[in-house]
Amino acid sequence: MALFFRNARLLRNQRLCLQVQQVFRYCDVAVIAAKQPFQVELIEGKKYYWCKCGLSKKQPFCDGRHKVTTIKPVRFEAEQSSSEIFLCGCKQTGSAPFCDGTHATENVQSANL
Repeated sequence: MALFFRNARLLRNQRLCLQVQQVFRYCDVAVIAAKQPFQVELIEGKKYYWCKCGLSKKQPFCDGRHKVTTIKPVRFEAEQSSSEIFLCGCKQTGSAPFCDGTHATENVQSANL
């Protein structure tokens, strides 16, 4: 912990992260995590949790940061093993957790990350 507080840059980033989370506690709008999908490798039969809120630092998977919102991760089980699966990064997909191309829209591409 002492190292964290000695590094002012890390402290500022942590404060910013907390401010963002506090704002989204009262607003259930997903944060655009990326303007393109994440290509991932999934293992058949394994259960995964896709981050729906956009706050996770382990994108596209959940790391629990959604707890400051009412948005919940999407639980899914891989139907087949593959390394050519594309999970949504913009969090705007209509077929969660999979990419449906929504990231290519003007609204997503013009967003500030």
